[in-house]
Formats: sequence, C-alpha cells, structure tokens
Amino acid sequence: MTKWTLGLAVAALGMVLTACGSSGSGHPAASQSGQVGGGQSGAAVSVAQNPSQGAILVDSAGHTLYLFEDDHGTTSACTGACAQIWPGYSAGATPSAGSGVDAGKLASAAGQVPAQVTYNGHLLYTYSGDKAPGDVNGVGIPHWYPVSSSGDKVDHDDAGASNYGY
Repeated sequence: MTKWTLGLAVAALGMVLTACGSSGSGHPAASQSGQVGGGQSGAAVSVAQNPSQGAILVDSAGHTLYLFEDDHGTTSACTGACAQIWPGYSAGATPSAGSGVDAGKLASAAGQVPAQVTYNGHLLYTYSGDKAPGDVNGVGIPHWYPVSSSGDKVDHDDAGASNYGY
C-alpha cells in the first residue's frame, strides 16, 4: 500500500468516526420502515449466534443491530452524516420479538427516525458497512456496540485490544 493510499484510507476513517460522533438536534428528512431499505411494518428483532460476538440482536434480515453509547435515553446523538452511516432501525408500527428476544424489553420511540426500535432502553441502529447477514463490521468503531440478548452492549475490547488491526 502506498503512502498516498494509506493517507486516503486514514482520512476516510477519520471522516467516518467524526460523523459517527456528531451531535445535533435535527432529524433526517427520510425515515426508514422495517429494515434498511425495507418497507415492512412491525420490524422483527431476533437473537442470532455470531462466531466472534456471541448471542446478539439482529433485524429481520439477520443484520446486526447496534447501540450508540453517546445516545441519551431515546434521544439520538447520531444525526446528519452519522445517520447515513448508522441508520436507525424503525418498526413502522410495533416491533415484534423474534427468537430469543425478551418482548418486555422491546419498544419503539421517536429517536433518530420515527418509531425507532429500542431494546432495554437503547435505540437500535444498523451499520451501512454490514453487507450480509452476520456481518459485524461496526465492531471496533468507538462508541458503537452490538447488543446482547440481555440488552447490554457486547464489548470484547475491555482488555485494551484494538479491532482496527493497526
């Protein structure tokens, strides 16, 4: 990898991390219903076993659901450019509990998007970098975590290990 290519990659990562940590009071104009790109009402949330993260929440298409530590209750701290990278997972009407999900912890709120799904009080998001069911490419991005079946963040980097590979 040339120094020029490496410099571009580092700059791009910096812009993504900056966007993901942005805050503001505005909400994106477009809302999503069901799942990213979907139009279903009553978004399903299930638990899936991931080889590296364990039992985590996934949407109806099997994509990983994340929480953002910078959120304050059901007020999203992910707006603007961040919302393009980390879209809120919207229920459309009422979220449904799939396999392994405690229905008592499942709700929706007016977060980043209308009727954004919450679990154990955390707004849920998908990550645009996850292209296939089971992807966890958002792991290692500061303040973003997959959500466990208990509703807590899944954080395997407590030992100081970095998921960036550098």
